Amino acid sequence: MRDKKTYSVLKIRKRPWYIWILRLIWIAWLVFWIEVAVGSRLELEPKAFTISIIVFVISLFLGFLLWLKGLRKFRRAKV
Repeated sequence: MRDKKTYSVLKIRKRPWYIWILRLIWIAWLVFWIEVAVGSRLELEPKAFTISIIVFVISLFLGFLLWLKGLRKFRRAKV
């Protein structure tokens, strides 16, 4: 059993409404580009497929970097 003096702190982040809207727009953006990529692949359009995959990967990577930046900022915040 744990010592009674040892405890953990749970920090809960509250996000403003516009952050949730931006996240939904970003997810819709990713879905759009993956749909374009699949459609281009099925129609045997290699250039359109390549461009749409590149846009999808860059958007996914930038979204991940922004999330990671926010996570680091949150972890550095004082309790």
